[in-house]
Amino acid sequence: MLIDGEADYLLWNPRVADDAKDLVPEEEVLLQVWQAVGMSEEAWIYLNIRNKAQVYLETLSEPITVEMSFLSEDGLLNKKPYRYKIDRNSWDTVNMAPAERR
Repeated sequence: MLIDGEADYLLWNPRVADDAKDLVPEEEVLLQVWQAVGMSEEAWIYLNIRNKAQVYLETLSEPITVEMSFLSEDGLLNKKPYRYKIDRNSWDTVNMAPAERR
């Protein structure tokens, strides 16, 4: 996964850093890319990656670009990465939407 140009691995289970899972084409899998948290006057999102990036929403002035590629033992499964932008207008409107593919 690339996040604003920085490479890292998406975690299947954000609470376990070394959890691995095989994808099976017949199974539908929900990937949790980020998680929003709000407490009192502060709000932030966590990107579910090994380095556990924490982004304070008040400092998120530009959308975060996320690119996801899936790997197998034979290499890349998708020729071009799936591109998304994580953006916010306010705490209750954080969203992740598809971005144009390069």
